[in-house]
Amino acid sequence: MSSSMKYLILLSTLAMAPAHAVDSASDDLTRIEAETLVLKAREKQLDVQAKIIAKQSEIASRQSENERFAKSAVVGNPVITAIEGMGKSMFATLQLENGSLVDVKSGDMLSNGLRVVSIRPNEVIIEDAGKKRIRLASAGTSQPSFDPSFPSAGLRLPPLAPPGTVAIISPPAPRMPVR
Repeated sequence: MSSSMKYLILLSTLAMAPAHAVDSASDDLTRIEAETLVLKAREKQLDVQAKIIAKQSEIASRQSENERFAKSAVVGNPVITAIEGMGKSMFATLQLENGSLVDVKSGDMLSNGLRVVSIRPNEVIIEDAGKKRIRLASAGTSQPSFDPSFPSAGLRLPPLAPPGTVAIISPPAPRMPVR
């Protein structure tokens, strides 16, 4: 091979190297940008997950606080059926263990020796003969949960359509009166 040919091959190789380097650099930049977008998306996902966990713990603490205040009734203590009034003129309706209902206000003495200490919009506190204060439980402490499929009077709910499908809802057929 002649020296001019070797020189020409060397020059062509050197000329192609910068073009390859430019392609490599643009590929690297594109890859870095794609990785940056993925990392930002992961960061947002982690932020959302942290917010969800914070809300769940807040809800759990509220529920435990509500459960602490809405203790189940102790046998022998009256339970609250209603609280009425405003300000200092509050009245409570209590159900005694024998089933009788009694309307009371602060300072009243119950037939079983318990004294009503205070009545507030969400609580009634009584005191026994040993000066021990007791917060009374509500008669209906359990709250019903919402069930959309539970039938109610005069309302029929259609079954839920599977995700991704279109549901066509027709009105219910008229009913004939029963005689």
